[in-house]
Amino acid sequence: MKRFFAAVAKSLITTIIFFAMAEVALRGAYVARNTMVRLVPLPYALGDEYGPIPPWLDRLLILVPDNTLIWRNLPNVRRTYVDIFSPVRSAQDRVALLRRFTPTLPAEFRSNPTWTIAINSHGYRTDEYDAAKTPGTIRIACIGDSWTFGMNVDQDKTYPSRLVAWLRETRPGSRVEVLNFGVLGYSSFQGLQLLKTQVLDLKPDILAIGFGMNDSEVAGYRDKDMISDEPPRAGDRIKDAAKDLESYKLLNYLALAIKFRPKSIGDYVKEDADTKSGPVDYDSIEKWTRVSPRDYEANLREMIRLQTSRGGAAILVDNELWDESPYRPVLKTIAADTHVPLVDSLQIVADAKTKVARDLEARLNLSDPPSSPDPPAPPDPRAQPTTVVFRVSPGTFPVTTAMSIVGADAKLGNLMPNAVLMHDDGVGGDQRAGDGVWSYAASFPAGTRLSYVYTNSGARGRWEGLDVPSIRHVTVPASADGRPVLLPIETFGRLYLQADNWHTDATGYDLIARAVADAISVQP
Repeated sequence: MKRFFAAVAKSLITTIIFFAMAEVALRGAYVARNTMVRLVPLPYALGDEYGPIPPWLDRLLILVPDNTLIWRNLPNVRRTYVDIFSPVRSAQDRVALLRRFTPTLPAEFRSNPTWTIAINSHGYRTDEYDAAKTPGTIRIACIGDSWTFGMNVDQDKTYPSRLVAWLRETRPGSRVEVLNFGVLGYSSFQGLQLLKTQVLDLKPDILAIGFGMNDSEVAGYRDKDMISDEPPRAGDRIKDAAKDLESYKLLNYLALAIKFRPKSIGDYVKEDADTKSGPVDYDSIEKWTRVSPRDYEANLREMIRLQTSRGGAAILVDNELWDESPYRPVLKTIAADTHVPLVDSLQIVADAKTKVARDLEARLNLSDPPSSPDPPAPPDPRAQPTTVVFRVSPGTFPVTTAMSIVGADAKLGNLMPNAVLMHDDGVGGDQRAGDGVWSYAASFPAGTRLSYVYTNSGARGRWEGLDVPSIRHVTVPASADGRPVLLPIETFGRLYLQADNWHTDATGYDLIARAVADAISVQP
């Protein structure tokens, strides 16, 4: 019996030593790898396109848990990210990049744009600041999520940074200090906690509030339930400690990677086409929504009350690209009730998108519809289908064979990639041969909502020559005179005024900053 227990003890000790050595080796390997990383790729996905994220990327994250705020930024961090919201040969190229252990970029991504962040000693993407402001200085605090943080742009291109420049024009001679308290993924619940625990103590004269995009996330939990004053149980602490072991994370990652079965781009297009648009009943899913519209309203009203009760002013900043969001009407109601200015970012971005498309049409002299030798008499738009002409410029990407369009509709290829070829030869709806704008004409009942993507010079039936990881949409308009309707010219590899599916780009942030500056200029 003693021999048995001795053998068991020896085996146990050997196992512990083995895993301890493996843990040390993994941590050492990750540290060595990450010290050589110069550019960090961020996953952009249609749904769960890329599967599990490798554990060696964990140490490059800038967010850590926080007992009051759920999470917060790491202080004194500098990162440079590479933009992979861009065309690729195939979706597997993005997957391979994110799972790549070698700390260098493949050749196909080396010319992609980059953006750099620098987080100060307080844990925010802003200059260092003192608790007490300089006499005569107007202190502006911007609280919000990734829009305020400045996702996808360099430090000087965030809207709080651009706000300083615009205020120098609208309030010349004034001393202005703008502090950026944006944190990735924050909801209005976290914003209220941040305001009460840190920002109000800095006595900002003006508070710019920008939340909504993350509040609406159906994450399976409510933010307000994530904060607890009770210490964690011993069993929970042991589980958390085990999950923090690199060996556990690696084994878990490998198991998930083996089980992961990626969908094709076509699967996401079909899902999007099958999705019925319309209002979301958030009351029925309240317990799984991070912040319900009702709690969102209470949080924002409390932020405004806390700021104005001490003599400060407040400004509301919309930060969603979702025009059907139930949080937008709430925001407008709060602004009307409290007489707080509202910067409508969605409208600002939408107007700028329209201008970009119109300017491109005018520059290429493609504003007029295709000529018809005998224009028909105006039909009843309710009884006749509309012929729409999809138009896309390849942008900076060469076309070796042809541009293609693919969607779930039969006239868009029934999800067969690189099958419906577009034209740059003056036929098939194309306005002018050889002008670099590829076109495709098809007829649909007015009001039809179409989901589609573009591909560039890929093999028929294969998802190659992919555009940005985003699904494009159009609702077919009625034709007033029976002639084809020219859709705005889109650009392969680019969404106008967007850096990804959820954020505007540097131009959009600058326009928002100008609107905030205009709102501030009318403040007493």
